[in-house]
Amino acid sequence: MFTLGCVDYQVERRPNIDSWTQPSRESGVDILWVVDNSCSMSEEQEQLSLHATSFVSFLSNAAVDFRLVVTTTDPDPKSLPFDYDPVTMTADTADLATVFAAAVEVGTEGDRDERGFDFALEALTEHADLRKGADLELVFFSDEDDYSEIGPIAFVNELQAMRQGKAIAVNAVVGDLPEGCASLLAAADAGVRYIDAQEESGGLRESICSADYAALLERIALKVLGLERRFALSEVPELDTLEVRVDDALIPNRERHGWVYDPGNNWVEFDGYAVPPPGSTVSLSYFPWLGDLNASGDTGEDSGVETP
Repeated sequence: MFTLGCVDYQVERRPNIDSWTQPSRESGVDILWVVDNSCSMSEEQEQLSLHATSFVSFLSNAAVDFRLVVTTTDPDPKSLPFDYDPVTMTADTADLATVFAAAVEVGTEGDRDERGFDFALEALTEHADLRKGADLELVFFSDEDDYSEIGPIAFVNELQAMRQGKAIAVNAVVGDLPEGCASLLAAADAGVRYIDAQEESGGLRESICSADYAALLERIALKVLGLERRFALSEVPELDTLEVRVDDALIPNRERHGWVYDPGNNWVEFDGYAVPPPGSTVSLSYFPWLGDLNASGDTGEDSGVETP
């Protein structure tokens, strides 16, 4: 007589590994800042200049072929400071942060009817150092709306025609919708037309009334460099098993210069100097969450996922 028994087998769980390669701008990128030089822009220009390092430090360390130019909403020489001497900046520019900080101090003698779109197109046409074969990123920095003859959609179409086959984007550091904004550092009308161009082109929008210009300029730098900050996981993770690496280097889980997990979108978001550089490999290793994400009761474990 034979007795059949049960044999327990242990099944080894293996972690998920999601990986990506951070994009790089192989054809280089031209970056044009258009800074409002009307009479209300003194404090905002000062903040931009004071935090110039937050912008250029990312450019200097990214191994991207960039050319950086600054123009204004009224580039008439009579409207600019007496000793203003704009230059085309590159990764080889000595003391780049100081040069950029000086370049954005464009004074406050410009016309009150800011024509950012018109003079951006003029700068792109006249600057011989800018390249038709490079991607193009514009950054408008203004506390009022645009009063150019050309409209936002036509402006974006003109940029696309100038850089056929290349990526273009309009980024806007302007007053918030719908009625503008105010802070201890700035006050601004809504930048409606700038925001229209930003949305049409897929650019980044930031508030000129921000209390943290350093973080704002870091985000602008990452955008113009074409670097991704957010990476979506293929499954919901057990948070205590999630490890984030860039080129095999373990990245700390922290808000500043690290990464955080967003449960609502199921992605990891990098910050500051932790953002993966161009061409790097991003790897997320984790065990998938096996609980019921829709359970109303307490599972006894903290998945890190918000349940409805």
